[in-house]
Amino acid sequence: MRVLLCHQPTDGGVGRHVRDLIEGLVAKGHEVVVCSPALPHGLRQPVVHVHIDLTRAVAPGADISALVRLARVVRDLRPEVIHAHSSKAGAIARLARPLLGHTPVLYTPHGYAFAGYFSRSLERLAYLGVERALAPLTSRVVCVCEAEAQLARSIGSRERVRVIHNGIAPAGDGEADARLLQLSRGGPVIGALTLLRPGKGLETLIAAAPHVLASHPQARVAIVGEGPDLAKLRAQAVTLGVVEAIHFLGPTEQPLQSLRAMDVFVHPSWAESFPYVILEAMSLALPIVASDVGGVGEAVVDGDSGLLVPPGDERALARALVEVLDDRARSRGLGERARSRVELRFTRTEMVERLAGLYEETVRSRTALLLRAQTRSLTRR
Repeated sequence: MRVLLCHQPTDGGVGRHVRDLIEGLVAKGHEVVVCSPALPHGLRQPVVHVHIDLTRAVAPGADISALVRLARVVRDLRPEVIHAHSSKAGAIARLARPLLGHTPVLYTPHGYAFAGYFSRSLERLAYLGVERALAPLTSRVVCVCEAEAQLARSIGSRERVRVIHNGIAPAGDGEADARLLQLSRGGPVIGALTLLRPGKGLETLIAAAPHVLASHPQARVAIVGEGPDLAKLRAQAVTLGVVEAIHFLGPTEQPLQSLRAMDVFVHPSWAESFPYVILEAMSLALPIVASDVGGVGEAVVDGDSGLLVPPGDERALARALVEVLDDRARSRGLGERARSRVELRFTRTEMVERLAGLYEETVRSRTALLLRAQTRSLTRR
């Protein structure tokens, strides 16, 4: 089967998902064409790549050009199915649907934009309106968690929604980040691995730090990542008097190395879909404290494979972190059960197999509809 994948962004969780999907589909013998600003980082399989300029922001001129270019690619290469990933790629692929003939278009939001963090409700309503308008042009909505699927069912046809959770390959053995290992010599390391931008909840984590340090003064908070909120977060740490305990380590190209050197993994996000970093922390048997948002609770079972807290509640976050640090035996149990859970339920192999099966189902369904339409037309003559 020839599959066309259209995606933007090319990094983060979306890039990771598309990379794993490409490699899995190629290994299964499918032909893959990728339309995007760039190929996902770390891709090891050779694929046909067609550059399409997709920007995050709304840009009418560039968006129309991308739409026309995608239609030409589909006309020339004739894929059997198109799978678009994230809001911009999903919008372009579905707006081009009238130009694509009978080619089915699948869409994975990777976190609906209208369900994300916004400082203004008007932005949220605008994105919601766009998704409602585009829903009829979607052959299947492929959601990475049930929480996302509930949103999809609320704005479009329930029958077209499918849930296929993200999955990862076994972590295996590897080195730990030397910077974090150095920190751990002074006390337990509470680590976060995320972008430093609005909605990731790092303000909540820093606000929780004084309460954690009151019980565990040797603890250190290591934040791995980069983003526009760095200066604001540093200033918050200074204001709260915890600057010596908060360490901003910058981005990493080896997330597993960073995770291996942490004693506790914390994910304080205010909005999420089904983050890969949670699965990676689970695969390393780390005790996890996370906000109960999006599909996080579908991966981490509260009290069994981690601890979940309400988003934005620094005191609840601090209590959970102290609870994990107080009882290391219980923490090890949480981590071991998390690893077992991810190995049983969230594997990359299953994710790819289920997506490939869905492509085949969608093509068969479309073919059957066309045959029925042709039969009705002949009967009327």
